[in-house]
Amino acid sequence: MGVWEIRGLFGNEYAMEQAVEELKKHKGFEWEVLDRRNLSVRFGRRDRETEEVVKRTFEMYHGFTEHEGPLGEFDRQRQQEKEKKSKKDEEKRRRESRGR
Repeated sequence: MGVWEIRGLFGNEYAMEQAVEELKKHKGFEWEVLDRRNLSVRFGRRDRETEEVVKRTFEMYHGFTEHEGPLGEFDRQRQQEKEKKSKKDEEKRRRESRGR
């Protein structure tokens, strides 16, 4: 199994910054700030105990786990959702243009 990832979403930047400060106190993972409210925590291998530390840290600072799985899976799912929505929108436009 490859790298494991937990993505967290926070209500504001301050909450995420506080969570990052808490995560710095622990070892066994790397973290990356993705944008103003999203954080990715990565593990070399899946470890339940470390996962619980990360999830609990998210909860303590009013964030939540948005995704948990192999690294890159979240991005693939989002891309598939975008493609599906785009296809649906295109089909809707075609039907509307034929109806005129």
